[in-house]
Amino acid sequence: MALLGNVVVRRPGEPEVYAETADLHQRFAPGDPAWGHPPLEVDVRSTDEGWGLVEDPGSLFGPTIVRWYPRFDGGGFADLLRTHSIYRTLDHDVREPLLDAIAERVRTRMGDRAPRRYLSVLRIGQRAG
Repeated sequence: MALLGNVVVRRPGEPEVYAETADLHQRFAPGDPAWGHPPLEVDVRSTDEGWGLVEDPGSLFGPTIVRWYPRFDGGGFADLLRTHSIYRTLDHDVREPLLDAIAERVRTRMGDRAPRRYLSVLRIGQRAG
């Protein structure tokens, strides 16, 4: 069995787009606990929780293999956010002004570049026996 997932991460010293847009999120969609800062990549890769390493996969599978793959970094941040469920569930009258404001903030404060780093994780478990 193979499971594939994605985790948003950041690296030290990279521009933090969430920090630059936190006030916009609060203004357009106040109080949403899902807004936050992504974890450091090194912390995600070394975790033994969530998508990380599993010591005992149970009796149906042997030890799991976990591989991490850097996947995405670049522009089109507002368009990317439109594909995320947390933004898609917002009312159109909230979502579009929020994303327009984020795009403008990225243009004016971040040199029109908002890196968004993902790790894609592949976990493979082979049937025991």
